[in-house]
Amino acid sequence: MDAFRVAFHSALSTPLVADSACRCGVPVGVAGHLIRPLADGYRIAGPACTVEANNDLVSILLALHRAPRGSVLVIGNAVQGPAGLTGDIIATEARRKGIEAIVADGFVRDTAEIRRVGQPVFAKGRIPVGPLILPPSEKGIGTLDVPVRVGDTLVRPGQWLIGDDDGVLVLNATDLPAILAQAEETLKKEEDLTGRLRTGTALGDIFGIEAFARKRTEDPQADFNAHVASQGDAI
Repeated sequence: MDAFRVAFHSALSTPLVADSACRCGVPVGVAGHLIRPLADGYRIAGPACTVEANNDLVSILLALHRAPRGSVLVIGNAVQGPAGLTGDIIATEARRKGIEAIVADGFVRDTAEIRRVGQPVFAKGRIPVGPLILPPSEKGIGTLDVPVRVGDTLVRPGQWLIGDDDGVLVLNATDLPAILAQAEETLKKEEDLTGRLRTGTALGDIFGIEAFARKRTEDPQADFNAHVASQGDAI
């Protein structure tokens, strides 16, 4: 698992990992476009430590207190009230503990302070108020270590979350070695391809796009990815 984390921090990306998971035939959860990084430049990878918050600050604090170093604190929120689920104090403690990231299915606040702390946070948006302002109908008691929904996907405790400027993916821990091997192979091919582009070779020539267009005229079901792979390239 550490090898995957190191590789993602240093060289990989969520698009590359998503393509590699597809090529390996393993499932990949996509949090979707609403779950976005609070700042540019994050690269995060780690196992999920989950809490179904229900706008309950105590449960979020308890999950943070118990979360091990290197984990991703994943905050679900079945009770959808308009309040920040995390702020600068929680982010500061997460940074102190070595928490890889906070991923919240809701809003955050204290944006400027969180950026100064340097703790990676992914969320649906920002809001200046916390759960204290919410009526009782929009509050509950949270539950730790349960599956939680984040954006468009479900996150189970122990699954791995990876994230960068393009968003967040959810992977099964047992699939990481195969995904890593495929991603490293694909990365080498992509680096070779971009090198040829920089020397002046046309992308259409590299991919044999004219030949594939003729092939697709005859066979509308022709697979472009298979065509590219047959030439030793990747896209």
